Amino acid sequence: MKKVKFGDVRRALRGKGFVVALGLSVMAVGVSTYVAYNRAVSKIGGLPDFNTEIVFEAPVNRAQTGIPIEEAPPDVEFNEDTSESSISPDIAEEANNPIRSRAPVIMPVDGEIGEPFSNGELVKSRTLNVWKTHDGVDIIAPLGTEVKAMSNGMVSDVYSDPLWGICVIINHNDGIVGYYFGLDKNVTVTVGREVSSGDVIGAVGDTAEIEIAEGPHLHFGIKKNEAWIDPLSFINP
Repeated sequence: MKKVKFGDVRRALRGKGFVVALGLSVMAVGVSTYVAYNRAVSKIGGLPDFNTEIVFEAPVNRAQTGIPIEEAPPDVEFNEDTSESSISPDIAEEANNPIRSRAPVIMPVDGEIGEPFSNGELVKSRTLNVWKTHDGVDIIAPLGTEVKAMSNGMVSDVYSDPLWGICVIINHNDGIVGYYFGLDKNVTVTVGREVSSGDVIGAVGDTAEIEIAEGPHLHFGIKKNEAWIDPLSFINP
């Protein structure tokens, strides 16, 4: 057997040095890659089981159905005249006056006003020649002139008074009471009768001795919640 001397090996490898160095480099890269791979696998808990069936779920449509789509509100047109109230004066007046909204309110007699409402002030009576309040209006009219109910209501009293003569009192509801004094004796209504606006309840007489100096007239008064008010302001506000 022929012995191989070290010098012969060195000479043999001298020409192959580049190839050996390249091989060693490739080996080093492979070792490094293997070590890095093992570390990564150990961190994620090992290699996946390629026999496990993987199920991909279809995405779920979570949109709700049956809900109407909200539409944008229509454009609001501005009317330059809206600064003025569109409510007629008559409607506004009826809303503020429940009596007028239910039935027409009229003067019980057509005629001139002889003595107006004094609103608590003292005035001199032509008959008594004394100073006293005048809690109504005196409507001058010929004897026998029809006297009408100023509005709907119910007759609450009919009587004869030594000073005011023949008297009829009508409850016109909502705290409004009408007083019709100095009537003719032939009264056409009785207590408890319901009347409508314009119904005839009697006639002008001369039975009011307390105002006899004024001649034939109707003394007409109105109370609202037990207080005297001006009949003309109530009927013709």
